[in-house]
Amino acid sequence: MKIGYLDCFAGMSSSRFIGALVDAGVPAEILYEAVDALDIGVRLDLMHIKRNMIETIKAHVSLVSTEIDLESTPYYELPIFIERHESPENLQLLSTIIALISNAPISEKAKELAIDTFTFLAQAEAEVRALPIEEIYFHEVRALNTVVTVTLCCVGCDWLHIDQWYASPLNVGSGMLKYPQGSLPVPTPATLQLLGDKASIFSEGPQKELLTSTCAALLKALKIKFEPCPAMCITHVGYGAGRIEYDNLPNFLRICIGDTKVGKKQTMNHEVIVTEAEFADIQPERIQKLQQELYSRTAQLVYTQPIVSFTHKVTDKLTVISLPEDAVTIRHYLFSQIPLLHTVHWHTEYYEDLIHSEELVLTPWGEIKIKVGQLLDNKIIFVIPDGQVCESVAQKHDLHPDQISKTVKTLFLTRKNS
Repeated sequence: MKIGYLDCFAGMSSSRFIGALVDAGVPAEILYEAVDALDIGVRLDLMHIKRNMIETIKAHVSLVSTEIDLESTPYYELPIFIERHESPENLQLLSTIIALISNAPISEKAKELAIDTFTFLAQAEAEVRALPIEEIYFHEVRALNTVVTVTLCCVGCDWLHIDQWYASPLNVGSGMLKYPQGSLPVPTPATLQLLGDKASIFSEGPQKELLTSTCAALLKALKIKFEPCPAMCITHVGYGAGRIEYDNLPNFLRICIGDTKVGKKQTMNHEVIVTEAEFADIQPERIQKLQQELYSRTAQLVYTQPIVSFTHKVTDKLTVISLPEDAVTIRHYLFSQIPLLHTVHWHTEYYEDLIHSEELVLTPWGEIKIKVGQLLDNKIIFVIPDGQVCESVAQKHDLHPDQISKTVKTLFLTRKNS
C-alpha cells in the first residue's frame, strides 16, 4: 500500500505543500498545465532555495499582470471575474469556486478533492458563525492564490496515487489574526472545527498562524489519519519552503512517500542454520518417521540424499534447515535418534523472500488489478495483470488481451520509475 506522511512540525500551507509535492516527484509540468487549465490569468513559479541548510522548493503564485496586488485583492474583484459576471457583488463565493474548478480541464479526482476542500471550509465557517452557508464571507479565500494553490495541491495528490495519507501532530501556531470585523485567536474557530477530535495539535515557534483553516479543510478532504505512521519503506522525500524565514523554526513542510508492509509478504534477509549428518543402514520407514519428528520440532525443511564414497559404499546425508533458536535442539535430537552417528555439521545461511503485492493501475479502460513481485531493493521481478479483466476489456474494445496486458504493465512501470 502506498502512503504519504506529512511532517507538520511547522504547520502547513498550500504553497509549502506544492513545493514538497514537486520535490517528492510530482512533475512540475502537470502543475503548470493545471494553472493554464484554470485560465484565470495567474502564473506559478517554483524556486529551489535553502531553508536551515536544507534544499527545498518554494512555490509562488502571481498574476501575469503585475498591476494588481494578488495577495490582498479579493479574487472575485479581479478583471477576469468581472468580465465573466454581470453582477460580481452578488456572487456566492462557494458556488463560484465550484463552478471555476468544475469547468477546468483537470482530472475528475482532482476536481472532487478541491471541491470537497472548499465545501468543508464553507461548512465549518457556517457552523462557527451560526450562518447559512450561502451567507459565508471567506476571509481565508479572499486572495486568488488560495484557489489556485489548493487546486494545484489536489492535482499533485491525484498524480501520486496515494492509498492513505498520514500526518504528524500539527503545529498550529499562536497569536491573533486581525480582520476588519475584529480579531480571532490562532488557531481560528473554523480551523479547530475542521480538525475535530482526531488531530493532535501543539503550538511552538513564532506567534503566527502556521496552519490555516484552508489547509485544515484540505487535510479533511484527503481523509488524513492522525496516528503514528505505519512501518514503511521510503521511496521519496520532499521539502516545501514557506514564504517567511523564522529564527526558531525551520519553515518548511516535509513529505515522505513510501510503501507499507500491509498486504505484502515483505521480510528482511533471514538467517537460518543448515544442519547435516551422514548415516547408513537405516530403513526408509525410519527415515520418514525421523523427518516427521524433525518437522514437529519446528524444522523448516528436511530432506535426504544418497552419497557414494570412493569405495562405492552408499550412505545417506540428512539436511535440516531450521531457525537459529531451534538448531541446538535439532542437533541433540539427531544424536539421540540415529545409531552410530558420530558427527553433525552445521553452518549459517541467509535467504530472502520475494515480496508479493497487489495494486490497481489506472488505465484508459478503468482500474485493472495487477500482481507484483519485487525484491527488498525494490527491483521488480514480475508484473502480472488480471488475465480475466484483460480478456474482458479486449473483447469489449476489439483488442488483443496481450495488448491490454502490455499497456497495463507499461503504465505501472512508468509510474513506478517516475
